[in-house]
Amino acid sequence: MSVITRGCVLIAAVAVLAGCGTSTPETPSSAASPAAPADPSSAPAAGGVSAAAAALVPERIKQAGLVNVGTTLPNLPYLLTDSANNITGGITPDVGKAVAAKLGLEYKIQNVAWEALLPGVAGGRYDMADDGISDTLERQKIGYFVDYMQSSQVLVTSKEKAATIKSLDDVCGKKIAAIRGTTDVQVVKDASKKCTDGGKPAAETVEFPTAQDSDLALRSGRVDVEVLVAETAKYAISQGSPVAIVAEGFAPTYVGMFVAKKDKEFADALLVALKELKADGTLDKILDGYGLKPIDEPGINLATS
Repeated sequence: MSVITRGCVLIAAVAVLAGCGTSTPETPSSAASPAAPADPSSAPAAGGVSAAAAALVPERIKQAGLVNVGTTLPNLPYLLTDSANNITGGITPDVGKAVAAKLGLEYKIQNVAWEALLPGVAGGRYDMADDGISDTLERQKIGYFVDYMQSSQVLVTSKEKAATIKSLDDVCGKKIAAIRGTTDVQVVKDASKKCTDGGKPAAETVEFPTAQDSDLALRSGRVDVEVLVAETAKYAISQGSPVAIVAEGFAPTYVGMFVAKKDKEFADALLVALKELKADGTLDKILDGYGLKPIDEPGINLATS
């Protein structure tokens, strides 16, 4: 969730199961006690305030008493929503609320259009962005990533087309859906170049503004395949999505919270909190609820460090 590599849960059947709604930019969203999918009441306790982490929080955030977080709904399993697009759980609020508790702060999510998310953090509108966002060199030019997960991308298609599209080598001449402004687009471009370098027809990138649009295009047959984050696709399939993963494990990336360049001290505070949550088992417990694991040690800008 890629630049994010965005993905609601693929398609209508899963949207019904997971309550996937449509995104409305700049609309405050509820972040009420989220939890792992298997047990909505089992979000792990974050423990007490960390004096070491809290001491590093910038004064303006201390005065506000909360972390103002920009994110883009929906994006499963990072953000689970009900039919009204209220957040009911997900990796982002589960981890975020645990970190905020370590800092002695409240946690507030703002739903933001993806194109405005990172610029909004860099411009001071949000204290941080968190949404399964991939750590990249380009993004590090305007901010810091506090990474706590690793991810990769997958290629999905309909179960009918999975018989003929079995890997990235089979996308030549095909239409591939990607979310505008994400690293998905570069994945398709790289695959297409490999096709043309080998004397085969180029793959066509079809860009969409939202995950819902991309998913609908795959369902309706307007595109042949779609690029997704591995955890999004696997979660979707576990919830009944009628798609198949035909290539996986490519474009590996670190994933983390994003803060502005001026907020290095806040990045350090987040890092201290995440390390403590990793050490006491809370971070592992949260991610285990989604079938995932954190990296061995959280860090800053791990994509280049």
